[in-house]
Amino acid sequence: MNQRVLGCTSLQVSEIGFGCGKLAAALRRADTHEAARTLLDAYERGITFYDTAASYGQGRSERMLGEAFHSKRQSIIIATKAGYHLSAAATLAAKIKPLVSPLMRRVSWLRRSAQRAAGTQRQQSFSPEYLRAAIEGSLRRLQTDYIDIFLLHSPERDVLQAAGWVDVLERVKQQGKIRCYGVSCRSAEDAIFCSEIPGISCVQIPVNLSESDAIHSVLEYLKAAGIGVLARQPLASGLLAKPIAELRCGDFPWDRAEFERRAAKIRALPDLGGCADARVHAALTYVLQLPGIVSVILGMSSREHLRQNLAAVNEQYQTGITVQNI
Repeated sequence: MNQRVLGCTSLQVSEIGFGCGKLAAALRRADTHEAARTLLDAYERGITFYDTAASYGQGRSERMLGEAFHSKRQSIIIATKAGYHLSAAATLAAKIKPLVSPLMRRVSWLRRSAQRAAGTQRQQSFSPEYLRAAIEGSLRRLQTDYIDIFLLHSPERDVLQAAGWVDVLERVKQQGKIRCYGVSCRSAEDAIFCSEIPGISCVQIPVNLSESDAIHSVLEYLKAAGIGVLARQPLASGLLAKPIAELRCGDFPWDRAEFERRAAKIRALPDLGGCADARVHAALTYVLQLPGIVSVILGMSSREHLRQNLAAVNEQYQTGITVQNI
């Protein structure tokens, strides 16, 4: 698998990144051995970049990475994020979730309601005290003494404008606890704003076929500024992985209006093919060939999920499609 340099840093990351949010959620009820096997299989297949967050599985995702890679730490690049934390009610709900998960998997409306409720209970903080504590917590869970890429997790624009967090992260960087920092942005517009903030090395933004209107100019701007771009949601939260006829509101955590808004964009796209592999292949090919994209983050929940995604990526090379250099 190709490795690409992250912006103006010295870090090299695999062009496909392993998104660990789904792994933490899917394996909350399974043994940690399966999680380790999935992560190590990804490593053996050439994936060296792993994206996680303190909020994924309430820290479980970071612990999985720490357990799987403590002996291979210098061979991988880890990005983690902080900013979200749970209210007291949500923390209690997270503890009882394993008991009700079997029922939620069978009842779509209950699952959807739980996902929406969880979203309303998530709170944000980017205070210096919170960020310092979050970094120390991530270091412990990851079983490491440094974080390669530290990102603010979806801050509002006013947080970015205040920029009080920059001094904190600079001090932590000088201490050697993080190698570089950036922002997981809510939008491409926020990413452009971030490129003007001294010290930021990279941004993470949604990039996919359904949100492609102005992405070329955005990527050109960020590349000129020396900002590395990590692409998330290349499958539009799963909408691009299914034939249009099979899209159902109950399979996604949005209300009807938001689902229809997103689905309308998918329906407006040219036909991507009937089978899932063809659709994933088309969606990934589009993102990987965009000049300025360093790595595409794919959420993967099992070894089979990993195999399917990498098969779609490998098809890209087998069919002679080339990926442009960054």
